[in-house]
Amino acid sequence: MSNDTPSLPDFLKERLQEESPEGRSSLGAVWELLGGADAPATEEADPDAAWDALTEAHPELDATPANGTASGTAPRAKQTEAAPKSRRRQRPARQSRRAHSWRVAMGLAVATLVLAGGLWLWRQPVTITAPPGQQRTAALPDGSTAHLNSGTTLTYRRGFQSWPFVDAARRAVELGGEAFFEVEDGDRPFLIETASAEVAVTGTRFNVRARPGNARPENADRDDARSAAPRSADPAAATEVTLVAGRVEVAARTRPERRVVLSEPGARSQVAGPDASPTPPERAAPKYALAWRNGGFAAQARPLTSVLQDLERRFDATLRLHDSVEETRAPVSLYYPEAPDLETILHDLCTARNLNYRPTSRGFELFAAPAGR
Repeated sequence: MSNDTPSLPDFLKERLQEESPEGRSSLGAVWELLGGADAPATEEADPDAAWDALTEAHPELDATPANGTASGTAPRAKQTEAAPKSRRRQRPARQSRRAHSWRVAMGLAVATLVLAGGLWLWRQPVTITAPPGQQRTAALPDGSTAHLNSGTTLTYRRGFQSWPFVDAARRAVELGGEAFFEVEDGDRPFLIETASAEVAVTGTRFNVRARPGNARPENADRDDARSAAPRSADPAAATEVTLVAGRVEVAARTRPERRVVLSEPGARSQVAGPDASPTPPERAAPKYALAWRNGGFAAQARPLTSVLQDLERRFDATLRLHDSVEETRAPVSLYYPEAPDLETILHDLCTARNLNYRPTSRGFELFAAPAGR
């Protein structure tokens, strides 16, 4: 076989030039025995595509050197040639950093919204309600206690605080209905606000009634008082305070300078409206104000309509007055020291007022008794 080996492909001829004469002769013989072979494909590989596929499968390989540049030992030409590949490798890293920054920003935004929402919820007042037919006892943040009669709502700031961990200047509650308070002594005043009055205390026990139609008629203690007009032009806003022990100050809601002091057990005062002056202290029988605390029922010189409203709340029933009933504002007094049933009270009330009652789908209706009964 000649050294030119014309039957060999060019790529083998170049390879044989590096061999000794004996090696070229042997390789040529092997080629002839094989009968020739097609030259391998010489399609140039794409290193960038190969690197992208590799880094996609193994992200940990896509690491930028600590100094941010290619190795200083490589020839400049190779660094220049590798620059596009380096930028290609760095592109996913930059995208990853942008995604991380976006996630951090979103996390901060969500945390801010959660914090703002939590603070808003914290600022919402606490509301405790005793629905009709039920009574409840509320333990207040300072250790005081409020016993709520049926159909009563009590509202106050969470923890008696202006902001988390910041105490408010006073311990204030808003009352709609009737409640008996046992207030713990403290450095901050305890204030009860109703639609018409403010009651300021330190440490004491007392009953507050702020019901619609709560104003007592004039001359209510006289036996001949039948249909006198109520003192208040707005009886729905009347508030009545009865002291059991301690000391309280009672004032009109919008005229705090008009105030009276109750310091004797059994003393009572009424505020007929938000602009009205409180009545001077007067002696009262606490048993009427506190009968509900023991499950009883009482009304002292109250209009018939007000008494029926109290019975509706107490027994969660609907009571209606027929058009035949007159003198609905005439004062009524009742006292039951123990828990009565509704029909017992209605029977006694109708007997005293010459009325009858009949059941309805949701309660009872009162109507005038026939003449000559």
